[in-house]
Amino acid sequence: MDQPIWDAVVLSRVRHLHLKARYLASAILQGEHRSRRVGQAVEFAGYQEYLPGMDLRGLDWRVYGRSDRYVIKRFETETELPCTVVLDLSGDMGTGASGRVALPDLERGKASYAIVLAATLLYFLHRHGEPVGLELVAGEGVTHSSLPPRSGRNHLQLLFLQLASVRPGGVADLGPSLARVGQRTRRRSWVGVITDGMEEPVRWLPALGAFARRGTDLRLFHLYDRSEWAMSFSAPALFYSPEGGEPLAVDPHGAAAAFAEVAREYVDEVRGGVVRFGGRYLPVPTDLPMEQVIRSAVLDRPLGVELP
Repeated sequence: MDQPIWDAVVLSRVRHLHLKARYLASAILQGEHRSRRVGQAVEFAGYQEYLPGMDLRGLDWRVYGRSDRYVIKRFETETELPCTVVLDLSGDMGTGASGRVALPDLERGKASYAIVLAATLLYFLHRHGEPVGLELVAGEGVTHSSLPPRSGRNHLQLLFLQLASVRPGGVADLGPSLARVGQRTRRRSWVGVITDGMEEPVRWLPALGAFARRGTDLRLFHLYDRSEWAMSFSAPALFYSPEGGEPLAVDPHGAAAAFAEVAREYVDEVRGGVVRFGGRYLPVPTDLPMEQVIRSAVLDRPLGVELP
């Protein structure tokens, strides 16, 4: 994050991110009604005495039961939906494959896919007129960096510069990070969390409760390389994590079945936790076309990914 803005690699990434995000967002916007918003926050605004000709569906029968008065509920629709992308770029995000997405000087690893996904989400939401923000919860030399939702092209460029400057590294410590973001998120916001979830789910899933308590429209993008959830190698191998811990020797002949069962239990636990707190779980393998991911996330289309 201390790289100067004239760093050639950073500038190359900013250009790449802008072009890629604009291309992907334009492909998604084709055929969509331009006035369609990602979501609308509806707030209760009070009561009004019922008058002949009003829609009876708005009658509050509980008020009638208490007071013998016919009243209509009134609601106001907020025209702006603050949108925040929460990005985990901890050390494990530098492993795996980036699929068909690669950034200059960051050709391998899930991080490339995650950064382009974050940029495309931000660009798409910005094009829909929503204020956008970025919470970077890990990265090389980063503990937690926050840019709250705002409107305007200059703010979007600042978000892109942030994305272009960071490299995977360090430890996310997702639980406290997500709790901090959730506590300051505005009510009735849209939040997209991009992570590989490489921590014990019990340590970070409860933090999603902070989003649920604020009525947040939550999406969790669970990023993975398909080989991470399948023991597809034939010779004994040594596994290690860039985030620390002891290396683990694995013989696939004896461990494949047990590994598959652990992977299924892990995915079920993460998905169940997200759904329990009112969010939507999106499993995203890095070979999945990004247009498909964005459409599913912001237009509520089926994702069509088979889980292990």
